[in-house]
Amino acid sequence: MVAVLLASVLGNALAFFFFESPAQPDLTIADSFWYSIISITTIGYGDYSASTLGARAGTVVFIVLVGLVAFTTTAGMLVDWVLDLRIKEQTGMANLQAKGHLLIINFPNEGRVRQIIEEFVSDPSHKSDDIFIVTDTLTSLPFSHPNVSFVRGSPLEEETYRRALLSHATRVIILSTNYDDPNSDSVAASVASVIHHLNPHLRVVAECLNPKHKLLFNNLEGVALVYTLDMANNLLVQETQDPGVTLLTRAMTSNLVRGTLASAEVDSPVEDSMSYEHIASKLLSQHVNLVGVIRDEQVHFSFVDLFLAVGDRLVYISSSRYTWAALLKTL
Repeated sequence: MVAVLLASVLGNALAFFFFESPAQPDLTIADSFWYSIISITTIGYGDYSASTLGARAGTVVFIVLVGLVAFTTTAGMLVDWVLDLRIKEQTGMANLQAKGHLLIINFPNEGRVRQIIEEFVSDPSHKSDDIFIVTDTLTSLPFSHPNVSFVRGSPLEEETYRRALLSHATRVIILSTNYDDPNSDSVAASVASVIHHLNPHLRVVAECLNPKHKLLFNNLEGVALVYTLDMANNLLVQETQDPGVTLLTRAMTSNLVRGTLASAEVDSPVEDSMSYEHIASKLLSQHVNLVGVIRDEQVHFSFVDLFLAVGDRLVYISSSRYTWAALLKTL
């Protein structure tokens, strides 16, 4: 139909120019195409009109009999295509394009997912990042966000991750299916296993409701576990014993508050042996508060007789995030 539309525009423009140019010496082929396009869209500005019999006959044939039908049909097909694309986007079946995006797997409830999204994009370095929500429990996404797209499908199937462009993603968050679901950790572990198989180098953070289920994730390198309920229960007790702990913890763990927890891995050899007591003092003078050091999955809060080593991860509080190279300059 598009070919018919183009043929009608071309035919009318040539007929108009051929028959009208003797009567209108200033007429150009560009003017003829302008007249043809404006006529076929039914706008008709009146700046050009057919005055000869041949031009009028051409207008009737190419515009009235062929062009208008082709134009309205093509316009209808275009509208249908846009609507179909919009429906596919809303129902999670569209072909998406992105790179370096975040995947959020499972949809326990709207409030939690929206809070995670707002927390993630509040970091200036991730403000424009694309986020794909992957779940088979929704038929359409219940909210709209400029960064968010919806991929409908089972989080255990390879086809779903093909549409979610897993190979181009950089981060994955696996949420629990439901706090009341006793099988939630098993599902999360299965999802993590599928993702690890498809893209073993991807950074994955999985929610684990029961710390005893850590064994489910044991063979999955690069999967970090967050014990949500365990941490919430600990905070309830801590706040009961020591008022103010919750307020500080909430501030430290939120990108929305200036001064948040961050980390940097020592990823380059260090020539001189430096104690963490010295490092903590130096960083504090630069408004970077060293909270702890993670070495071989052990957390060290005391820096006495603890020396810098490659592979250590420094956890600190600062208004900005730094790489190890940037921190090293302050030392």
